[in-house]
Amino acid sequence: MKRLLHVSRHCPWLAAALVATLVTARAHAGSACPNWVETPSGSAFNVAAVISDNGSPKAALGKIRAALLQMNAVGGCKAFGNSVACNETVALAQKAIAALEECTLVPGSQGPAKEADVQ
Repeated sequence: MKRLLHVSRHCPWLAAALVATLVTARAHAGSACPNWVETPSGSAFNVAAVISDNGSPKAALGKIRAALLQMNAVGGCKAFGNSVACNETVALAQKAIAALEECTLVPGSQGPAKEADVQ
């Protein structure tokens, strides 16, 4: 019984150390990708929410690329009369792609994959 009490006195410290390590590791792992990207005109895109919705930066990158490719397949912003809102949305998506490519880039690789371009 004495030995059990001895271990239980150290458990709070061990648990605190473990929690601190996990929080630090999670913060370090998540800090590679930006939370937001912004255009010069002030429009913002929540990159962190897309990553959260898709489960990983790589999956989020694929989702955004697929959306731009689909939009390009139907004519891009020209299909919407080249509206300012469409062009701004595409600019935001391209900034998000660039940010996600940067944070998913494997050290030592050749560089990011090519970006979907919408006209």
